[in-house]
Amino acid sequence: MIDANEVLKAMCEKYQAAVSANDSAAYRKLFATDAIRIPPGLEPEHGPDEISKSEQKDYDVAKWSIQSRPIDALRIDDQWIYGIAHVDGTAVAYADGTTNSFKLTKTWLLHREASGEWLIKRQMWNLK
Repeated sequence: MIDANEVLKAMCEKYQAAVSANDSAAYRKLFATDAIRIPPGLEPEHGPDEISKSEQKDYDVAKWSIQSRPIDALRIDDQWIYGIAHVDGTAVAYADGTTNSFKLTKTWLLHREASGEWLIKRQMWNLK
């Protein structure tokens, strides 16, 4: 039986590593080919290429660092998990060194691919 909490914890760790490294290529690898990411107040982004390009725009203007931890994991079946994670982060602007701290809640619909790897199919978040 799949342990949804362990899957979500592993995704939080991979997500935190990619974002804190400001590595849009590693970030891209977290998303399924048909993934949709919906940033707060913006239009949906479709697929890993569009998602990573959008993420790179953030990395181009600031150094990001986050801590991510699971809040809740719901096993839908052996192929699907709905997860909620808390994020504490900072972004330090390259232009002037201004540091912005933030907290947010991420929701993920995770899918186990044919390879056995868990990837993000859907992602939304809100700022606290």
